[in-house]
Amino acid sequence: MEKGTELAQRNFQGYFDSFSGLSEEQRNNFQIKYEHSLRVARLCAEIAQSLDMTEEEQQRAFLCGIFHDVGRFKQLAEFNTFNDNQSVDHADYSLQIVNENGWLDGCPEGEKSRILLAIEYHNKRELSKESAEKELLYGRILRDADKLDILQVITDYYTNPKAVPNHTLTWEMPKGGPVSADVARQILSGKLVEKADVANQIDIKIMQLSWVFDINFKVSFELMMKKRFMEKIYSTLPKNDTVIEVYRKVKVFAENKILG
Repeated sequence: MEKGTELAQRNFQGYFDSFSGLSEEQRNNFQIKYEHSLRVARLCAEIAQSLDMTEEEQQRAFLCGIFHDVGRFKQLAEFNTFNDNQSVDHADYSLQIVNENGWLDGCPEGEKSRILLAIEYHNKRELSKESAEKELLYGRILRDADKLDILQVITDYYTNPKAVPNHTLTWEMPKGGPVSADVARQILSGKLVEKADVANQIDIKIMQLSWVFDINFKVSFELMMKKRFMEKIYSTLPKNDTVIEVYRKVKVFAENKILG
């Protein structure tokens, strides 16, 4: 497994290093995505290991993680934003870059297609409904690992009183305001919150709480609860009936997934 992951890291590092002429802010954002990708890759391998997958499968899960956001670098260099709605779908860019560079050419064809499927759908609302369940395993692993690392980043930001404002985390949206009606309705119905319905930073946090409904594996729930991600988000929200009901909903859901 080590040789495969080392080669992937060299390819990833070489691509990262190929960009020049960046502003200081762009360099900082490049570094954030670089470190995120490495952490997600390790989390993917960790989840795969907990599922008793083979060494080769753990390595391929790692490949999903390290290459899933590689399109972010080209996106930022070309459009100076990580907002897909204002630029391009970064997962599509990631697929393009992985294929152009042949980074998965050494994988068996079936495994290669599963890795590419995972990368393609990691940022979509849901996985492909046209693919067989066995084709989606890497996708489920990647989506869990991606969310877990993003939750780590945002809860560190939310709970740090000295944090420098970061528009990539706040989407430059208004700070205050009540929970939007559609946002509340979706999460209380046990559904992921639609990004299009988010209207303020409170809604963003509620949307992030709703990610609990898209976690796939018991080990992922255990990591989420151990690191108290939901509790930390809740601690930064105004305490009203809607927020309290939302927190109770997601907390009970996660606890039942661990006990079940």
